Amino acid sequence: MKFTTILSILLIAAVFSGTNLYVKYSGKSNNFNTIQQAVNKAASLNPNGEGSRVTIHIAPGKYREQVVVNTPYITFINDEPSKGTVTITWYYGIGYKYYSCNANGYYDANLAKKKSSRYIAAKWGATVQLWQNAKYFKASNIIFENSFNRYMTSEEISDGVTLAYDSKASSITFARSSSSDVKSRAATERAAAMTIEAPYAEFYACKFYSSQDTLYTGASPEFFRKCVIEGQTDYIFGEGNVVFDFCELRWKGYSGTTYPGYITAARQGSSGSYTGYLFNKCRVYGSSSNLPVTAGYFGRPWAVTAKVMFINTTLQDKNMILPAGWYSMSGVNPENVAGFKEYGTKLKDGSTVSLSSRKGHTVSANDAASINKKNYMNNWTPTYLNA
Repeated sequence: MKFTTILSILLIAAVFSGTNLYVKYSGKSNNFNTIQQAVNKAASLNPNGEGSRVTIHIAPGKYREQVVVNTPYITFINDEPSKGTVTITWYYGIGYKYYSCNANGYYDANLAKKKSSRYIAAKWGATVQLWQNAKYFKASNIIFENSFNRYMTSEEISDGVTLAYDSKASSITFARSSSSDVKSRAATERAAAMTIEAPYAEFYACKFYSSQDTLYTGASPEFFRKCVIEGQTDYIFGEGNVVFDFCELRWKGYSGTTYPGYITAARQGSSGSYTGYLFNKCRVYGSSSNLPVTAGYFGRPWAVTAKVMFINTTLQDKNMILPAGWYSMSGVNPENVAGFKEYGTKLKDGSTVSLSSRKGHTVSANDAASINKKNYMNNWTPTYLNA
């Protein structure tokens, strides 16, 4: 038996220990109609370690719901990726009011039915939110999407979305309707697919789709292995010590125009040691949706303390990253950010990319070779580290 096969069996055994719940699996016990119902059941079981981990098996399909997790040791998994994808999608964006929002900015089914008052979405309108108690969350073969800047849904239209006209929420003036071109730059606002505020979250073969602020990293450590993350503006943002390993980073693009984007917007958190983002052997590619895409930047600083390192990155072509590599933000120039670093960038044909015009910093071959992924993650060993 091959080592990789043995490893896969061990990973599956680790994931399936504890209690198993199911979503949309007819004939199964502990079966639920929505993911949030299964999450609520998991919370009632009070998992407190790997031995009591609750694994939620989600049948292939598209699930239109906002999901909030505030319980540790929960796993989302698509057991049957060969039979179809599992997509969790929602449509909230910042700068608009929704009948279905409660006063705290989260979905409430009763308010959606009453349509009596409108509130503004919280936490960038995120589809799936891992709150502070959701430690040791895992997900495998799941698509997390915010459709706000990608397409209009019947749910959004029936929700009666209106502009907030609140400068604290947004300065956007784009009115949304069934005929709106929500893929345009004018329509773009913050709309997260996932927000993470709990440590030790890990993801394997997952996909994250939005446009602006796709993925918020608000805790340490976190680990992403062989994932796809797509967006256009600051689409990986936040603080924390996070490793992106063999991931694909995609530019979404806009309809009707090209405009450069930013992969990251990082800053140091308020507590703990800070190593920042490590992108190890990742790829930067254009969108699969055929929208116009132009070269962009590895990132811009949310604060001068930002730390972002790209090691042995592969670009689809020379138009994926502009020669400067990094951009300014809020008066902070990338040349002044000591933590913006890069090594070994190449094109997919293997040719080397010149870093001579970069506004960030380069690291030596020896320093790049000595990087230890676990050191970036508080010496934590994720289950999916070598999956």
